[in-house]
Amino acid sequence: MRPSKAILLSLLSFGLLALALPPKPLGPGALVFLAPWFYMLKRTNQKTALLSSFLGGFLFNAISVYWLYHVGAVAPAALIFSGIFLLVSFLSLFTLLCSYVFIKLKDIRLGKFSALWLFPFFWAGLEVLQTKGDLSFPWLSIGLVFGNSLELMQSFALFGVFGVSVIIIVSNMCLAEAFTQKKLALVPLAIAALLYAGGFAAIKYNEQFKKESSNLVVAVVQPSIHQTEKWSRAYYDSVMQQTWDLFKTLDPSNIDLIIFPETAIPNFINASYNEQDYLYDYAVKNNTAIVVGALNRVRNDKRKKRFDIYNSAFLFNSGYPFLEYRKIRLVPFSEKMPFDDIFPIINYVDLGSGDFSEGDSLSIWQPGNFSPLICYEAIYSSILRKAKRRGAKFIANITNDGWFYTSPGPYQHFNLVRAHAVANGIGVIRAANTGISAFIEANGRIVEETKLFEKRIITGIAPTETRFTPYSIIGGYIELALLAFLLLVPILLFTKRQNAKMAVSKS
Repeated sequence: MRPSKAILLSLLSFGLLALALPPKPLGPGALVFLAPWFYMLKRTNQKTALLSSFLGGFLFNAISVYWLYHVGAVAPAALIFSGIFLLVSFLSLFTLLCSYVFIKLKDIRLGKFSALWLFPFFWAGLEVLQTKGDLSFPWLSIGLVFGNSLELMQSFALFGVFGVSVIIIVSNMCLAEAFTQKKLALVPLAIAALLYAGGFAAIKYNEQFKKESSNLVVAVVQPSIHQTEKWSRAYYDSVMQQTWDLFKTLDPSNIDLIIFPETAIPNFINASYNEQDYLYDYAVKNNTAIVVGALNRVRNDKRKKRFDIYNSAFLFNSGYPFLEYRKIRLVPFSEKMPFDDIFPIINYVDLGSGDFSEGDSLSIWQPGNFSPLICYEAIYSSILRKAKRRGAKFIANITNDGWFYTSPGPYQHFNLVRAHAVANGIGVIRAANTGISAFIEANGRIVEETKLFEKRIITGIAPTETRFTPYSIIGGYIELALLAFLLLVPILLFTKRQNAKMAVSKS
């Protein structure tokens, strides 16, 4: 196959795949979009395949995360654009690695079977790997493509997002095989039909046996503060006034819980005495609980800067003092420099990132037994799974997506939270500074939601009815198994190489 054709097929596959991630509309098409890429991998030389795959991956990642440039509004533009280029290049290395492994596996036999059928598990193992460590960025798992279909996303309850990625890769490999072998062509259609029918049945079953609704009434405040103003000291009073003006339109009667977004108070809580007093008095007077995001600063003489800074959620109610939850999963390069605990010299390099410390435990708060999660950490299935096992009936996810304006970024973030909530069978109430705020049931049904940059308060019944999902029980084992495949494949390739060397030496 000519290099130009190989590159074209790769760009076609990954360009279409980028249009399958919500909010783009082509989700189910991901079952077939990668077939031209797999066909190319089988029909061209290694050098051309690797180059084509890297370019295809670069196109996919560039289309999917280009919106990160909006951060340039509050950081040096040159730094942001170079950072995005490096991020897209780094993510594209995963596609390059996958193409290399595919090429090496295609000539290996395991008895009657081709070792190529290990490849889908290797791919998903890489996705799981991207949830680990200081550089974790589990944003672009291809299983997320089903996020626009309530029926298709029920598959997350069985297989999780990573398991669905395995299914999608298998579907594409079967179609690529059908291009030449004239068999397996109907596999993608069969998979789509089975997943849709199963999801439809699960939704109907859930409706039939749905318990009585909770009586916990929750209000979500979306103040819609522009990000470039939010952290300006000159605008602080104006920001808080906009928030309070919207809040005062809420009728507090019969409201059990009020949720403000992440850093709704753009300051340290221990320097915001007026806001503390106001929220505490309001909670006591109206017999309600209030969750609000703010920063906290705690003295630590062991550190050079003498303070630990936390991105936190605070609960105000009739008790005093307030309760605090400290974010346990920080955004790399934004809230924390990766590996700064291993290489302390990194702390002396100023790249415009925050210097936050991590919390060390989840919280379960009342009323309603809910677990507060802040922004990015709600996209980790393992964290939602742990919160549910500790007794959480729903998640209160406070976030601030104002950094990304009206780009696909907020929709992708929303889709991630919703997908992992479905996988673990737990509802979510989402409070976002600029949208999307929403009430999401445990099966993914959206009861109420806001638009981006809509200044609004929404009220609803807390989705306290969790549901059993196989993935909430065995999800951790599935992810460990996929990581094991990630190790097994290189071992298999190494063994084949050593056997080939021994055969040559004996001859």
